[in-house]
Amino acid sequence: MKKITVEVCACNRCIMMGAMDIMESVESLKKLKTQLRLNTQVELIMDKKICGDLGDEVSPVVSINGDMMTRANTQSVMEQIIKIQRK
Repeated sequence: MKKITVEVCACNRCIMMGAMDIMESVESLKKLKTQLRLNTQVELIMDKKICGDLGDEVSPVVSINGDMMTRANTQSVMEQIIKIQRK
């Protein structure tokens, strides 16, 4: 079984720019993985330190298996998770 670790920055700026929507989508994917036939374990971590010194213009910031995504949105995060799952 594959493991995908999704870290979402939970600082105030990232939350204001949509990080909560991303977290909810990843949680939904975890609940639907049986129906979607995903043989993957998805771990969701919220961390206030991911964006660090990157600046406000890159929010929200998400890390998937260590690969940083800036200006992330629900669609781009879900696409990356599915892409990793299919490998």
